Amino acid sequence: MKRFLSLFIVAAAFSSCQEDVKFNNPGFQGLKDNVFWRANEARAYIDGSKLRIEASTADEVVTLNTSSANVGTYILGTTNSNNSATYFSSFNDVELEYATIAVAGPTGSISLVDGGTGYSSGTSVATTGGLGSGLKVNTVVNASGVVTSVTVSSRGSGYLAGDLVTVAGGNVDCTISVTNVQNSNGEISITEYDQVNFTVSGKFKFNAANSNGSPFDNPILNFQYGEFYKIPILP
Repeated sequence: MKRFLSLFIVAAAFSSCQEDVKFNNPGFQGLKDNVFWRANEARAYIDGSKLRIEASTADEVVTLNTSSANVGTYILGTTNSNNSATYFSSFNDVELEYATIAVAGPTGSISLVDGGTGYSSGTSVATTGGLGSGLKVNTVVNASGVVTSVTVSSRGSGYLAGDLVTVAGGNVDCTISVTNVQNSNGEISITEYDQVNFTVSGKFKFNAANSNGSPFDNPILNFQYGEFYKIPILP
């Protein structure tokens, strides 16, 4: 009897998985502020080379924008507004809007612009410039004194995407760029662009800032472990 019951449970679980996979083809889902979120409907559009994916429930809409439908990873919260994510909801006549727009905040990611000269490798190296303060970086330097790699040690505050920052030390000529900030960042990864069946699949994650100043919700919205699968591309 116990063996029969075990087999029944396994079969039921397998059946449930099958139904879930079927439900999610196509599908759009993720964790919104650590709570599972699934769209009732999702569709995609291509305007020139740009891709737009819209996923909605009865009261919510998530929109993902990329500069291309080609397979690749598109970074959000940068100065390139073609790559972005937005969220809109309307519950009980309260409208909330979030977007990966240019807002001031702690540094998210950085990129090396100019390696400079005369530097030595270091940790928690101070920086100057940009609209914020307090950013410190770890540097890796080659035998010629040129910085070849930088990583964030302390994020500081008040920075904007696109800020140019100078690393202290050496001949004070190593510069880095703030790619995005913590409260407006993320990425959209397109893993398949099916130009025969006209569908698109991929993954996403982002932090979006409150863009309409609503006092009724948190200043940042977070989506993690997002995935979209076989979303139809409409004319």
